[in-house]
Amino acid sequence: MKKQLCICDVEPVYLKKLAAYLNRKPEIFWKIKTYTELEWCLRERPDVLLLSGRALESWCRKKEADRLPDIIGTQVIFLDDDEKNPGIWPVIHKYQAADLIYEDLLQILAEDILLRTEVIGVYGPSDGPGAEKIAQNLGKSYCENGEVLIVTFVEYSTFLEGQSNGNSIGEWFYYYSQQIKDKIRLSDWAFKEDKLNYLHGFRTIYDQRGITLNDWQNFFKEGLQKSRYQTVILVFDRIPEYLELFLWCDSVYVDWGKDGYGDLRKKKFEKMTSYMEIQDLTKKFIEQ
Repeated sequence: MKKQLCICDVEPVYLKKLAAYLNRKPEIFWKIKTYTELEWCLRERPDVLLLSGRALESWCRKKEADRLPDIIGTQVIFLDDDEKNPGIWPVIHKYQAADLIYEDLLQILAEDILLRTEVIGVYGPSDGPGAEKIAQNLGKSYCENGEVLIVTFVEYSTFLEGQSNGNSIGEWFYYYSQQIKDKIRLSDWAFKEDKLNYLHGFRTIYDQRGITLNDWQNFFKEGLQKSRYQTVILVFDRIPEYLELFLWCDSVYVDWGKDGYGDLRKKKFEKMTSYMEIQDLTKKFIEQ
């Protein structure tokens, strides 16, 4: 049986547009209903109620009540529209783009929503820009499945710096470590160009020195899997500090190079994985 999400707000046009957007998202497999009156929402007994401040204020005024309604068995998310916030529920800001509201819902309802972001690695030890080109071609082929984010860790990236406003993945790690929840959407730090979304890696080698394996686990779990992107492509021109980044990818596209040393690089890599007893890693590799 489908779970039910009710959205309650005083603006019918807003409700219609938001519900239409959410219904197009495969992860939101719930039954979505909209109401302008809180009383009708409460009769539905939904699993989740997205409730605006103006709708709550209207209910209190009609009931001449100075207390909150009894909402039992329902998870309430407050849709902040500048009305008084009760301060007891998770908050999503109403006046923002629908895709950002959707991403906030993914953050809050992660345990109840079908989340599955495909993570693909691209590794080009001989040619960083070439690896980025492979990532772009892959990204364009995956666009039909939903939004695509390319995160590049290439030392001399060919992706436009000017479009990023100086933002990088380092911002996500910083704000996550500070537990600043409204700053941990990957989309806040990415930029879009020609249907693809891009996020630059660390600005300097010093910025990533304090990032632990546990931090990377949180990035995969909280950053990638709770994002609005259906596909995320990580691009490397060097072996990452933690080979787990390759292991956690669903697949890794590899270009060993066509400069006459490709076979040598491949043999050395296989020798290293054998020494580390992670030979299964190469089973994820798709050679270009």
